[in-house]
Amino acid sequence: MRKLLIIIFLIISRVYAQSPVGVFDTHADIGAPKIAGDALYNSTDQQYTLKGAGYNIWFGRDEFHYLYKKLKGDFILTANFKFEGTGTDPHRKVGWMLRASADDNAPHISATLHGDGLTVLQWRKLKGAFMRDPEDEIFSVKKKASTLQLERKGKVIIMRMALWGEPLQLVGEHVMEDFPDEVLAGLYICSHNEQVKEEATVWNVRIDQPVAENYNPNTSGYLASRLETLDVFTGKRKIVYESTDRFEAPNWMPDGKSLLFNANGSLYTYPLQGGTPQKVNTGIADRNNNDHAISFDGKWLAISHHRQGLPGGGSTVYILPLQGGTPQLLTEQTPSYFHGWSPDGQYIVCVGQRGTNIY
Repeated sequence: MRKLLIIIFLIISRVYAQSPVGVFDTHADIGAPKIAGDALYNSTDQQYTLKGAGYNIWFGRDEFHYLYKKLKGDFILTANFKFEGTGTDPHRKVGWMLRASADDNAPHISATLHGDGLTVLQWRKLKGAFMRDPEDEIFSVKKKASTLQLERKGKVIIMRMALWGEPLQLVGEHVMEDFPDEVLAGLYICSHNEQVKEEATVWNVRIDQPVAENYNPNTSGYLASRLETLDVFTGKRKIVYESTDRFEAPNWMPDGKSLLFNANGSLYTYPLQGGTPQKVNTGIADRNNNDHAISFDGKWLAISHHRQGLPGGGSTVYILPLQGGTPQLLTEQTPSYFHGWSPDGQYIVCVGQRGTNIY
């Protein structure tokens, strides 16, 4: 079965990579653990591997390995986490962390998955202050989280979690009153044992910064678009294509190796392995909306094109060969919008101002 498509620091540290690691700026050992950690990124499957030691993230100072970047304002961090191996200590930790600095005693807050499945929101309020147990923790009712999410709204930090196959659920929130506007944000791992290095895999890593509540793309412009695929069996998502321009309404091409989408009134194909979008020749039909689909036999493309100067909006339906060519007008009625092919390819369904018609 094919995949489905969705559009939709006093610094006590050792820095190992000055160049970006995936979407992050750098990675480092915080607190000088006895065994050096590491962070790797596989661009093929877009997964991260974290390796780290450290006595703990607790009391008045921390030891762990940190993969991070600097972020300002509000944001949402989401990813899937999995420990590798049976582990040495049940309190080994992995998760998302926000930190005021890379100092080992810096204020921080983290969405944490422990080796024994304990899932918790924990924090240090002030620099050098002791973290307390259980006063300064919020425990999830459910354990062994697959997905962890950490959201910042001003000074409020919100944690959500999900088991495999379940929607995100609220764990709790805490106000970090003394957090600066710019913080370090990233993935971390701690072995909870100075003599041991633990490993975890992290995937579906997304760092999103929401727009203002009064944002209007029609007046402020479109910020960016992202095209992803989702493996429905493993839940692993992969970013295929990103652009600062607007594009939407993706469809699979019949060969399963490329995608078809709409951008600025034109249709483009894009190979899954990467490259440059290729414009489909739709002739005079160059003001297409998002109503397009490929016939079941993979030979024809139906589109809705806005003809200028027509009453009622001007949208009409055309068909043309999938590889491109001269469009053939099917509907004179305006507006009319394409909605689907019949399995035998002999009819299309369209919706218009005067109801539903079959052609």
